[in-house]
Amino acid sequence: MNSTEDPRICHVGGSGLWLPVGGDWEAGWPTPVKICLYLLGLLYCFLGVAIIADVFMSAIERITSVKKQITNKEGKKTTVKVWNDTVANLTLMALGSSAPEILLSIIELVGANFYSGSLGASTIVGSAAFNLLGITGVCIAALPDGELKIIKDRTVFAITGFFSVFAYLWLLVILLAFSEDMVEPWEGILTFAFFPVLVLLSYMADIGVFGKTRLPQSHVIWSEVTQQQVAELMMRVRRDFGENLSEEQVLAALHYESNKHRSRAMYRVAAVREMAGGKKVVGINDKSRQQLDATKSTVLASVSLNRIEKPTTTVQFVSSQFSVLESVGKAKFGLVRSGELSTPVNVLWHTRAGNKASSAKADKDFKMQEGNVTFEAFETEQVIEVEIIDDDQYEEDQEFYIDIVSAVSTSDKVNAVVGEKKDATVVIVDDDLPGILAFVEEEVYIEESLEKQQLELKVQRRMGASGTVCCKYRTEDGSAKAGHDYEKLSGDLEFKPGQMEAFLKVDIMPKGRYESTEKFRLILEEPTGGTKFDSSTDGGPDSCVCTVVILADNKNKPLVDKVLATMSPNWDEVALGSAAWKDQFIEACYCGGSKDEQCNASWFEFVLHVLSLPWKMIFALVPPTDFCGGWLCFFIALAMIGCVTIIIGDLASLLGCSMEISDLQTAITLVAMGTSLPDTFASRTAARQDEYADASIGNVTGSNSVNVFLGIGLPWMIGAIYWKSQGPTAEWVTKYPGMLAIYPDGGFIVQSGGLAFSVAVFSCCAVVCFAILIFRRAKFGGELGGTKPMQYLSWGALGCLWAIYIVLSIVYDATTTTA
Repeated sequence: MNSTEDPRICHVGGSGLWLPVGGDWEAGWPTPVKICLYLLGLLYCFLGVAIIADVFMSAIERITSVKKQITNKEGKKTTVKVWNDTVANLTLMALGSSAPEILLSIIELVGANFYSGSLGASTIVGSAAFNLLGITGVCIAALPDGELKIIKDRTVFAITGFFSVFAYLWLLVILLAFSEDMVEPWEGILTFAFFPVLVLLSYMADIGVFGKTRLPQSHVIWSEVTQQQVAELMMRVRRDFGENLSEEQVLAALHYESNKHRSRAMYRVAAVREMAGGKKVVGINDKSRQQLDATKSTVLASVSLNRIEKPTTTVQFVSSQFSVLESVGKAKFGLVRSGELSTPVNVLWHTRAGNKASSAKADKDFKMQEGNVTFEAFETEQVIEVEIIDDDQYEEDQEFYIDIVSAVSTSDKVNAVVGEKKDATVVIVDDDLPGILAFVEEEVYIEESLEKQQLELKVQRRMGASGTVCCKYRTEDGSAKAGHDYEKLSGDLEFKPGQMEAFLKVDIMPKGRYESTEKFRLILEEPTGGTKFDSSTDGGPDSCVCTVVILADNKNKPLVDKVLATMSPNWDEVALGSAAWKDQFIEACYCGGSKDEQCNASWFEFVLHVLSLPWKMIFALVPPTDFCGGWLCFFIALAMIGCVTIIIGDLASLLGCSMEISDLQTAITLVAMGTSLPDTFASRTAARQDEYADASIGNVTGSNSVNVFLGIGLPWMIGAIYWKSQGPTAEWVTKYPGMLAIYPDGGFIVQSGGLAFSVAVFSCCAVVCFAILIFRRAKFGGELGGTKPMQYLSWGALGCLWAIYIVLSIVYDATTTTA
């Protein structure tokens, strides 16, 4: 393609948007001096754009952490996040980490009067290569010897991984297939439209449309957390660390849990602040992470000590109520033993008559007895036999009692105790009628526990036990919902001839409640076999209803209040943003963000702080993140990123021109690496500290896709539409003299040569990279880590791929430029 090029930026008559300040006078400086100054200036601007991107990401973290209250059908309010994590990662988070590259591409287009340039697009391709090959390699080798980590959300990763290759192959199609060296409006629009398609598909995968729903992981925002959410978090903590935690142990464990999972923004901001000697992010830098790990170890150790106590074995009846037929003869009643089972236990029992009018009479209706049963070692069940006396007279149901008097272990090393069901009520039933069915209790209360628990509801057959009778049963939602608060239940309940009782078992789910209660109902209906329901109970003659009430753990409420009172004032230690301009200038002035931190700073951190101080003071002018929910900070910081990016673009062109290399070569090396350096440190930290590999390499693929669809799709769409409306102007004809015959209507010209080759090489390297990750998952069990030799081998392979990409792209570009 023939084109008339303007003088390069470092030559006499050449210029950028803002640089060179000295104009033609600066063009006459000695080349070594210019190379040194432009290189130092470029590196310093990389530091500046990283710092303002830190502010930008803090605004994004504030925006995406917003929650709202919704009201369900029962009128219950629930707090939920406004932003889905995957959507946030692919939109605002991706924009935050790639803002310099995306803005560079847009600014280059506008600054060149809507003619295409090679710096912006080549930087995006070069960054993609460094991100996928360089950062992935660093993350693989960042783990200790033998440790493995996997990508948990593989469906989302598969979608973003596919698009990260497809996006660059699509660029080849645009440049070479339909209209060579020209981007048509529909191509630009379609490229940009792939962005919402990517977000939609990833969101669908995240919510379980294509498979299992991902469980969101996010740290706690103590300034916004509700009492109910604290109760749920405490339930999780007690389940992980142990039930018998002290208040201090709960607080320590909550501190660990709330800092365990971090967002992509948190990791990137932490990396930039480490580079610039800024305020530390709690739980991410090595020192604070070691403190958190020490906290976990201390809690687990203290819990273990608390558990070292004399073992106990417990004996009790299997049920607190029994029913027997008058004609049974000898009735058997079950005992059960739990806990320590290694030693025998002797149990003493006796029968007892009541003093009610309905009580059975000793030695008339039952035989007064006492006895002893022995549980042998590891025996868990025993029975007591009591003789029931039958007569020919019709009688109402009568009852007597059996008591466990004592339980004695044969070993001094084991305590034997009698459980809650230490006495049992026995109902003697006349067996001449089919009987009526009813729940023993019409309303049952159960307090939630750390684990799923089984609630046993007893159904009695009263006033007769003749023949087989049956009824249907089912659960019905109230404020408690099946699948969330309890497990749905339905079926047929059958009583055999002479059977006096049956049990329905419902699983109650652990949830974590502050003071709320949830209810659901268990309903008996459609009786057969001549039986009926007790008309005096809930449900009347047509059904029988038992209401189950799930209660919050009463021990939790005071502790929840204490947790909120303790943790909320310390939220400033964790929050990325600030509430006032004054705080921002104080943080900017001190190394580490405060006077105390500065006193503990190393000399290296202090040097970094001094170098960064001018940038910090300028960017402290950005409105705090608490203003307008973070949006004001978002847009002002984005504008400042644009300003620094203009300087980076001019300096990169000046440096490449002074070194007599093309903009493409500068873009895929210096600019790509400089803008991606904070992401490298952030991903390395995430690989070490996060439970899975998603936060480290899972976001690389999404970011690479977004870079093409936004960073290239948006400017190419704008350029294509602009030149479609303008047609071939005189300037356009002069700039592209050989293109008028091919495209008489003009158009947005993009030179495909070096860019297309660079894209093709990267696409091939990307396919090999994904093959390595798939092989590692199948062979070693994880995308990251493994033995150190295998880590270094994978890192070396990806490093070689990146070197191949750089060398081939530079050689091809140099060859075609010379030709």
